[in-house]
Amino acid sequence: MPALKKQRIDLRLSDDDKSMIEEAAAITNQSVTQFMLNSASERAAAVIEEHRRIVLNEDSWKRVMDALDTPPEPNEKLKRAARRLLDME
Repeated sequence: MPALKKQRIDLRLSDDDKSMIEEAAAITNQSVTQFMLNSASERAAAVIEEHRRIVLNEDSWKRVMDALDTPPEPNEKLKRAARRLLDME
């Protein structure tokens, strides 16, 4: 059974934008609501995916891997933070 749709989003748009959306919805044989929901959902998923993933070039990837393989010695600030963490336990 499909989820019950209870939420609404209201927006204001120009006449030109409304006409363009209506035309695109008609071309894709969707209602304006379906078209806007599909378009917004696809864009939202793409934005979220883009911000959850880090893409590195080969040089950057090598630098990250090198840092993980041979991390620098901890400095005093990190050592103090580690001691405070141990004291909290």
